[in-house]
Amino acid sequence: MAGRSKRGSTGKRIVEPKLPDGLMNAAPVVYPVAGTSITALQMYHNPERRPDGDGPWNDEADKVAWVDAETGLGCIMLRQRNGTMSGYVSVGTDHPLYGFEPDAVPNDVSRSVHGGITYAKPCEVNRFERRAHGKPRQERYTVCHTTGVRTVQDYRMVQTTQDEFHEDLWWIGFDTDHPGDLVPNARQGRNRKGDVYRDQSFVYGHCVELARGLKRLSGNRASGDRHGTDPLRLPMPGSPDGGS
Repeated sequence: MAGRSKRGSTGKRIVEPKLPDGLMNAAPVVYPVAGTSITALQMYHNPERRPDGDGPWNDEADKVAWVDAETGLGCIMLRQRNGTMSGYVSVGTDHPLYGFEPDAVPNDVSRSVHGGITYAKPCEVNRFERRAHGKPRQERYTVCHTTGVRTVQDYRMVQTTQDEFHEDLWWIGFDTDHPGDLVPNARQGRNRKGDVYRDQSFVYGHCVELARGLKRLSGNRASGDRHGTDPLRLPMPGSPDGGS
């Protein structure tokens, strides 16, 4: 991929690699949010999703991926087409909620985030989808790995990646498009007086809370296994303690 060039001390032209479309960081960077800072492994700018005019979104990236320091779980904040921010946390195949649909997530986890859990899917990069032949996947929009940036090419029902690392993760998330939420790119008449834009500080706090809840579930099952007791039994969907 072509990039900018400059002359080195020897007079030879050095080609600097061009960052993937929308990517703002070539290496992990410190990203301030909610009165603290995180190490952003991916930080993307998606101008076509950014709201018009001035607002809290002026100083926000449109996709931020990091690993939560306390739980070790991957997290993503991603701007949607309507201008709102959504949050996601990933779990591995050994987690008791791996493969669960949103309405099957236990209430104590779902209710810990704004509006409840509305998203539960595998890494988007791991899906096989029918797409236009040769059309590249735009990673700046995906809910997937947080450990690095990779180039992905989708073909008709065939998928190839240009890297050797693979993460079989299940992403659980929430959105901020509920009654009382200000939707920046909404059609006229959707927003009401008093609606509040849920900024990245708000979404970050709920991502952290979700990560802690998911980590507790994982820890409970691990503790039961160590002591030879039954593994964690999750409530069935539709039960009083299950997802609604």
